[in-house]
Amino acid sequence: MNLNIFDFSLPDKLIAQNPKANRSDSKLLVIDRKKNSFIDDYFFNIDQYIKKDDLIIINDTKVIPARIFGKREKTNGKVELFIERVLSENCFLCQLKSTRKIKKGDIIISGIIKLKVINNDEALCEIQLLNKSVQYLLDNYGEIPLPPYIRRKPNNDDKNFYQTIFAKKNGSVAAPTAALHFDEIILKKLKDKGVKFASVTLHIGMGTFTTIKSKDIDNHKMHSELYCIPKETSDLIKICKNNKGKIFAVGTTVARALESYYTSKNLTDTFYETDIFIKPGYNFKVVDHLITNFHLPQSSLLVMISAFYNTKKILKAYNHAIEKDYRFFSYGDSTLIL
Repeated sequence: MNLNIFDFSLPDKLIAQNPKANRSDSKLLVIDRKKNSFIDDYFFNIDQYIKKDDLIIINDTKVIPARIFGKREKTNGKVELFIERVLSENCFLCQLKSTRKIKKGDIIISGIIKLKVINNDEALCEIQLLNKSVQYLLDNYGEIPLPPYIRRKPNNDDKNFYQTIFAKKNGSVAAPTAALHFDEIILKKLKDKGVKFASVTLHIGMGTFTTIKSKDIDNHKMHSELYCIPKETSDLIKICKNNKGKIFAVGTTVARALESYYTSKNLTDTFYETDIFIKPGYNFKVVDHLITNFHLPQSSLLVMISAFYNTKKILKAYNHAIEKDYRFFSYGDSTLIL
């Protein structure tokens, strides 16, 4: 399948650079697959599309301050580290940016912390902290890792708004952005209605921002991410299905975690790697409806939602959103695919 099918033209002015003052004030484009129709609404009305026997599943991952700035010990040359995954109390994998190649054994200084390069294969670099823990590094020198299309420095507002209200478990380098629209008001409206919530954990890696480079998407290899499905969530899914309720996945990360679990023989309450690439022709096993943001052209996330509905119809919905001045990407507006 040709990658060009998943392309569209987006004016720069529609790429959201800042969050809404109130999370649920975001616009909501409701895409009804049965009626082939669009409804322009607001996220604070999302409860109108969800029934009491339905189950909303969120990703409880928490974004870590994964961007670190430092310098070479020998030359004082600037180095930027983007942590991809924490391996232990004093080791992590990261992407590196520097003017010259950093080699095995080199020392990087960040504040009072010494970091030693254990391995560097160009794609990812393994780093060992010599005198402090990774948590100390993050707490004292880490910066919120805003996506590359947000063209400004992080500020204090981002510490709050680039984290969902469900965030509990440290591990992501990007927010599960579909859930950024939820606030306590929406939560109360849904719970008062009798709607139940469940969680999964999927720690998002930098690969989520990587565009597909193969002209034929069948040749694309997805990045791997860690996920876990709690037994309580598995049980609630069974109850929901038995009661003829619908499963609402809040975000593509939730959909990936659920579909990975239900296509495997994995256990609950255990972390596994997933590199599942959901593309048109895929038969969804558990997800009935999807709440998600507007995604990058030619991205694996756009391919996934095309699989959930229909490529041409999704692009038609995106063009409608562009005409109606919806905001796109992480701090942008939301879609609900029924």
